Amino acid sequence: MDESISAMFDPDSVAIVGASNNPSKLGSIALNFLLQRGFPKERAFPVNPSEESVMGLKCYPSVSDIPKKVDLVYILTPAATVEKIVEDCVNKGVKCAIIGSAGFAEVGKVEEQKTLVTKASKGGLRLCGPNSQGVISTPNDFCASFSPTLLVPNTPIKGDVGLISHSGAVMGSTLTHMWDLGLGVSRCVSTGNEADLETAEFLDFMAEDPYTKNIVVYVEAIKNKELFHQAAEKAKMAGKAVVVLKAAWSKKGMNLTQYHTGLTPRAREEDNKLLKDSKIIPCQDLDDLYHMPMALSWQPKPIDNRIAVIATSGAACTMAADLCEEFGLEIPEFKEQVKGKLKGILPEFAQIKNPLDVTGQIILNLGMFKQCIETLCGEDYLNTILLIITSAVDDPAVLLAEDIVKVSQEVRKFNKPLIVCWLASRILSQKAHNLLLENKIPTYPTIRTAVKTIKEISDWNKNR
Repeated sequence: MDESISAMFDPDSVAIVGASNNPSKLGSIALNFLLQRGFPKERAFPVNPSEESVMGLKCYPSVSDIPKKVDLVYILTPAATVEKIVEDCVNKGVKCAIIGSAGFAEVGKVEEQKTLVTKASKGGLRLCGPNSQGVISTPNDFCASFSPTLLVPNTPIKGDVGLISHSGAVMGSTLTHMWDLGLGVSRCVSTGNEADLETAEFLDFMAEDPYTKNIVVYVEAIKNKELFHQAAEKAKMAGKAVVVLKAAWSKKGMNLTQYHTGLTPRAREEDNKLLKDSKIIPCQDLDDLYHMPMALSWQPKPIDNRIAVIATSGAACTMAADLCEEFGLEIPEFKEQVKGKLKGILPEFAQIKNPLDVTGQIILNLGMFKQCIETLCGEDYLNTILLIITSAVDDPAVLLAEDIVKVSQEVRKFNKPLIVCWLASRILSQKAHNLLLENKIPTYPTIRTAVKTIKEISDWNKNR
């Protein structure tokens, strides 16, 4: 495990260069978040030659003037000042520096960025960034970031998902969705321009990190193909899924990447082959970055692609059948003994097929849904159970969610994932949604999202 990256996520001491008594400055925002989240004041050092104290802490003119050992430095000053600060970090023996400052390769200042790396490497200093929104590490309540995401009360939420993002904005927006679902993170980093430390190195770190069980990556340009492949292999061997959204594959998208990271993406075919060979879970859109890890973190992984579908609507059954065929999921017919049990539960006119429509009588007898799940969960030829709820809202929705929560414990005994698709408006069924999410039952807004998630995870688990 790279000691510099360890120092970035688990530092004993941190200097924030650019912290001031102006609360609107990025350095001040980062220092405030750092202290709010519980980092010890005696190990936090504001650096600013124009201030004597910041937020009740003694402020130092430079990193070199700090009388104690410093593990990590977060630089949030204009680009023109960064080279001298990097030199100070080297002289101080700092292990790692995060450069939040923009204005380097992404605006054409490639040589200036290279100079930073050259000077840092001579002193054994590793750099994250430039143009990085920092890091979050929940095992030790550590936040070195100015991301507005941290304005959300009671965040970051602790969990086991690692997040690596080229983009600080994508990092922040993904975190908001994760936290809205109650999905927690372990380690999170905005890699920025990747002048030195790159996505593959953070992936390698998280593959070994005991606090991280699954890893989510947003990347536009993979610098070192071999290192990325090796890190993904390491994660796979550790049983950790790597969910990757690779952007910048169109001609214009590739061009735009150079203007906000300074990096040059490869051709789409080359990166697609790398990702396929690396056995990652591919994403097509941003919502996959939080939908996939919700199922990975909360539920057992399916051993194959055979599923049972139980829905409150015949139309939902039809759509589920279409999508399962599209994505390559198998919907086995129920055995005769099981059909007999289901006939004893459902109305006489119900069609006992997979997908299973419990019919509109669910309105009069909510308990039918729970009974059907109990009947199917022990069948060894059904390896995932997908529930599709259509128009349940308000109190009936809560009662239905309560039943699902109760039966989920029975399903878990058989080591099968239980996935819910709730088609009614979340606003009109918020209590039910919250109840499912609080009990770690993945709940998706569309049938396509739910089916795609099951397919990708079952494929990954089967092929790893």
